[in-house]
Amino acid sequence: MPKIIACLLTLMLLSACGTAPVEDATETNSEPTTESVAISSEETTVVEEKAEPDTDWIGAGTYLVGKDIEPGLYKVEVTDTIMNMGYVERAKGVSMDFDDILANIVLTGDGYVEIKDTDMAVKFQGVRAKPINLAEIEPNIKEVLEDGIHLVGYDIIPGIYQVEVTDTTMNMGYVERTKNVAMDFSDIIANEVFQGPGYVEVKESDFAIRVQGAVLRLQ
Repeated sequence: MPKIIACLLTLMLLSACGTAPVEDATETNSEPTTESVAISSEETTVVEEKAEPDTDWIGAGTYLVGKDIEPGLYKVEVTDTIMNMGYVERAKGVSMDFDDILANIVLTGDGYVEIKDTDMAVKFQGVRAKPINLAEIEPNIKEVLEDGIHLVGYDIIPGIYQVEVTDTTMNMGYVERTKNVAMDFSDIIANEVFQGPGYVEVKESDFAIRVQGAVLRLQ
């Protein structure tokens, strides 16, 4: 089945002072007076509470499963602000041979990936990842979904969605229904490349929906 990777390039690019009038010293013989100013010894201390950094996030790099990183479901956020893309790879070795790659994906939006206990290593580029437990996640259902991987029942509900192509480079959008997020080709239930407006039905039995170069709107 066809796949499309939409690559979007992004270029990233008083105080005032015054002068008080000076009194002529020859016009007065009066002794100078001293005006006392009371200064409070009490000082107000403002303490700003800083949020503790979330150390659960894992940044770019290659990690050994079971040693550096545990298998399981991960929330993935794209951190690359130049290409606005990220890369995740599951591998059975770290020899850098192409045959080591078990599964991989290019993300053009935030999403999810599953690391299996049979994997030897996982590679992150342009993303950061955080382990999650679905039983502890509060659903955040959206009726409009952009690029990324969205979990059914947590980010998106089953239903009919209108597809609008937003990619202006290839003028194509991609929508994929999956039964898992391990990035295996066998995880794909159905997919389609859109060259214009269309519709897709998200089913209750779907685990996730992947969107690239398009926007989905619940009908």
